[in-house]
Amino acid sequence: MRSDPAHAPYRWIRANLANLLTAGRFAAAAAWVAIFFASPERTVLLGAIAVAASLSDFIDGRVARWLGTTSGAGRWLDGVADVSFVLAVLGCEAWAGAIPVYVPALIAASFAQYVVDSRLRSGAREPIRSRLGHWGGVINYALALVLSFAPPPNIPGAIVKSCAPILALYYVTAIAERAAMYFRLTENKGDH
Repeated sequence: MRSDPAHAPYRWIRANLANLLTAGRFAAAAAWVAIFFASPERTVLLGAIAVAASLSDFIDGRVARWLGTTSGAGRWLDGVADVSFVLAVLGCEAWAGAIPVYVPALIAASFAQYVVDSRLRSGAREPIRSRLGHWGGVINYALALVLSFAPPPNIPGAIVKSCAPILALYYVTAIAERAAMYFRLTENKGDH
């Protein structure tokens, strides 16, 4: 039985909708950076882009599960899109002095460890999540939202900047937790 060619675009959209939502964060990152450097009165537009990126992160996995299109590749795309958007925002904000540069640097290090650890433990079929890593992602988007709408000297941005050492401690703890998980796993494999 031949399928109706008129329905082919709908099947393609259905099969790829979640990944398209995820990939939209790459476009959001590029738009955010371009607007950041082009306009000093940027907070409402930058905030709207950050909200759109956050919403796409919130719904892309749900859409994939609802449509039955989840995959390891989609989970990898989600993680890369998240860190790309967050690092674009926080890198620009660090450049502007809104936060110390060590905050985006620790986020990048944490993500790199996540990739390496997932590759070592699962052969990169799909990323391996951790509790602190999940909450780190939530914190990352909260930082991007606050700094997009109200960078220092606005009170919310100033609070974020003053909390940077606590954030650094959190990211270092998340890195240590993932390292401990890996070493526990390798020790358990050696015991068998």
